[in-house]
Amino acid sequence: MKLGVAEWKRIFPREKKRIFRKGEIMVVEGGLARELLVILSGKARVEKRIRGRDPLVLARLGAGEILGELSILTGRRRSASVVAEGVVTALIVPAGKVKSLLGSGGGVRGKFQRQLMESLARRLVRLLEQLPMYQGVWREPRTAAGVRSALEKMYAGWAV
Repeated sequence: MKLGVAEWKRIFPREKKRIFRKGEIMVVEGGLARELLVILSGKARVEKRIRGRDPLVLARLGAGEILGELSILTGRRRSASVVAEGVVTALIVPAGKVKSLLGSGGGVRGKFQRQLMESLARRLVRLLEQLPMYQGVWREPRTAAGVRSALEKMYAGWAV
């Protein structure tokens, strides 16, 4: 179940809001994970460039959704870009603050929760990296439109 905007504001009451204009890049593929973004209003699309082709839309995100969590959990660079589809207002939460909240429960239980989340994130990223090979996308494509169609179907609904 996804948290609502009011709940996100209670979790991060002091974090700054940022407004992104239509077409503005919110997260850059290959960038460092310095913050988590929580969309408060508006819509954004997750895009990935594969083999230099035009960007492939992996997902569309709206209010209450987050971006950047996989990079924060894995310590890897951003695996996709996120672009505002209209005016988007987002909370900007520093990665350090996110990490401090993960598994913040006491002792062994908190450490277990954090390790579990980090492990799941790493597995998900490895799976996302291997999907094109499993689907045969990396073979010589017959047409660019065919490759684009296969990738869009394969990644439908995945947010990075």
